[in-house]
Amino acid sequence: MTQSTSEDFSTQATGGTHGITDETTPQLIEVRPAVAEDLPEVRRIVTAAYAEFEPWLTPANWALMTSNIAKVIESGPPGLLRVAQLDGQLAGTVTYLPPGPKDYQRVPPEWAVIRVLGVDPALRGRGVARALTADCLALARADHAPAVGLHTAEMMVAARALYEHAGFVHQHDFTHLNLRFSIYMRLM
Repeated sequence: MTQSTSEDFSTQATGGTHGITDETTPQLIEVRPAVAEDLPEVRRIVTAAYAEFEPWLTPANWALMTSNIAKVIESGPPGLLRVAQLDGQLAGTVTYLPPGPKDYQRVPPEWAVIRVLGVDPALRGRGVARALTADCLALARADHAPAVGLHTAEMMVAARALYEHAGFVHQHDFTHLNLRFSIYMRLM
């Protein structure tokens, strides 16, 4: 396992332990592939993480968004479901899509993709999202992806700031579910 700070978005790890420091104490975040036993907790985390966005959508669009999210977090190909543990507790999750053909058409197929990053609201602010992002970037580097793409919605202000801090650059906007979404890209 490799140790790095959450601020280090160039980590070479494809999992492992990331040293995270907050205002009080250093904490270790372990990022690893999800296993079947993690799925109920992954679903709970993602539901809690995205719940704050429900007021932005009509009931029909919220149902569609949550259905789309559920499809992304199910384990198995083509995505690689990752989880982050903080003090032995699942704290966050992300789906990494490697370069190549995939059921995601918003970026070129040769790019890797980050999807549905979510952190338990009770554990935010501790570097979990940074560790998950760094892990995806390391996976993309190991996969020799020329770039990593993702999309995020206008109301996901914290996510946009995280990705920009990690070196992602806004590419263009599109409308989906009556919301403005943005495609971001980072060259590897």
